[in-house]
Amino acid sequence: MPDYNFLMDSRLRPDQLRVVNQLGRLAASQGLILYLAGSSARDLILGFSSARDLSFVVEGNMQKILRPLTSRAAQRAETARRPGGAPDNNGFDLRVASLNPDSKLNRARVVFEGGVGAEIAMSRSEVYGAPGKPPTVSPGTIFDDLRRRDFSIDAMAISLHPNSRGLLLDPTNGAADIERRELRALHSRSFFDDPSRIYRLIRLNVRLDFKPDEKTERWLGMALEERVWEHLSEEQQGRELLAILGEESSGKLIKQLRDRDLIAGLDRKLASTRIEFDKFERIRAAARTAGASEDAVVLLNFHALASKLTGGEHNRLAKKILRDAKLIKTALNLEREAGQLAKVLVSPKADKPSQIYTVLSSAAPPLVLFLLVYDTRAAVQNRLKAFFTKYPAIRAELPRSELQGLGMPSGPKFEKVIDQIFLDQLDGKIKSPQQLTKLLMDYGGIKPPPPPAPAPKAAAKASAGKSPIGRPVALRVESQQPAAVRAGAPPEAAKSAKSTVPIKRDSPETKRPQSPPISTKAKGGAGSIAAVVTKRAGGGTVATRASHPQAQKVTRPSQTRARKVPDERKSAVSSRLSSGSKRKPKSTKAAGGKQTTIRGGKPN
Repeated sequence: MPDYNFLMDSRLRPDQLRVVNQLGRLAASQGLILYLAGSSARDLILGFSSARDLSFVVEGNMQKILRPLTSRAAQRAETARRPGGAPDNNGFDLRVASLNPDSKLNRARVVFEGGVGAEIAMSRSEVYGAPGKPPTVSPGTIFDDLRRRDFSIDAMAISLHPNSRGLLLDPTNGAADIERRELRALHSRSFFDDPSRIYRLIRLNVRLDFKPDEKTERWLGMALEERVWEHLSEEQQGRELLAILGEESSGKLIKQLRDRDLIAGLDRKLASTRIEFDKFERIRAAARTAGASEDAVVLLNFHALASKLTGGEHNRLAKKILRDAKLIKTALNLEREAGQLAKVLVSPKADKPSQIYTVLSSAAPPLVLFLLVYDTRAAVQNRLKAFFTKYPAIRAELPRSELQGLGMPSGPKFEKVIDQIFLDQLDGKIKSPQQLTKLLMDYGGIKPPPPPAPAPKAAAKASAGKSPIGRPVALRVESQQPAAVRAGAPPEAAKSAKSTVPIKRDSPETKRPQSPPISTKAKGGAGSIAAVVTKRAGGGTVATRASHPQAQKVTRPSQTRARKVPDERKSAVSSRLSSGSKRKPKSTKAAGGKQTTIRGGKPN
């Protein structure tokens, strides 16, 4: 058994699924049960990727659903978002583009923003008095509503109530007829009660390639012998003609009706008018290339159907079929306005790709589709094919994420910048990513970030010799070992020649060993010490010349060998080291106040 929740979630378009979910919750909040019924349920089970229109049936007072849709005040209350951006308790935020109620049959045709079409009807039962006459309608249950329908494959419904969502109602076993690919009428008087079912059977036969079962074929023959199709009202004729023009194989369908002498049941003048059936196939192919809307296809099919009628008959048929004043005006002026668009398209105003795109995107879609079907000039066809095939691929790669990364939020200004970048790309003006980024910033009014401030050189040098807390640090200072050796001191005394003095890191130091020594005064615990410090560039040799007998040993990470001490100081250093080695251990304080024990001139 199929999972009908999964079928709805996977086969409806996202905008259709949103309408289905929100209307189901809205009905439940009003104590009603809403069903997805008729052709919508049938197309889901058949496996179509998306239903043409949504067909809803509500069991109960339909006005409880229509009222929030028709009343502006209620709609604003329902669609308004609560603080924090959350929707209302029912999650209902649908907006209605148009709504046309039919009080006779308790139904309404609704078009939501985004182009999702739907029919909402109250579940009812019908009793027919005479062929072609409107039935007597009374409220009924959902099962009454399903049993009054034309064919079993249209007599199914899927519950949208949150507590029973996905439950299939199939009282006439329509799912089995779908498996057998059969069209089965529900009773013998079906075509007599409503002669428009004759035309619906032929439409479903052509569209789905379903065949009527044996009984249905016999009942259809009986209705045709009685010529019940002659009893259709003008409104029913116009509705069926509009449905035929919206079919993908409308030309094939019209030809089949003419071959059966049934076209006269829809319009007597069409029965005697020559119809060019090849135009319908050309329109079908062009609509696939252009991804045309159903309204655009209907208008071009109407033009092909009525092209051989005189002016007065053409107007009459347009009013009968289209009914909408805007569509009627477009249909009657289609050829003339398309010719004007073609003149602009081949003029200097459309030399550049960006100009071509601007001209065609601002034109009415039926006019563009008309040129694609009927204008055979190479210049026009090349521009149209680029508009429908090349330009969309470029638009799909627009740098939206890059613009968001530069800090521009989504909105009208964002789209305006993207549109301008798109036009520049069409004309080949953008040659590199760097140029693209610059144009994004220029069009969006985004200022470049200031460059980072360079670190001051003097401050960097001064900080290089300081400890993290600014205190003096110890440098490893080594005296010249050969001076002690020449003075006769033992190796231990020679090693003790290394002394420690506290020297601040910010004392001047030379960068290379070849530089002349720099004398630096450092404060010690027993007085001042004259020290010469030399540093090899890159952390090389450090040497010193110390003149205090209690100099302490200090350490530094860069350990190197000692530099040669001048000759005039050798004797003084040697004698002091020799005399210091004979002394007893003695404690003294370093410059920092730390207790240090010196044995033989070598601090511990």
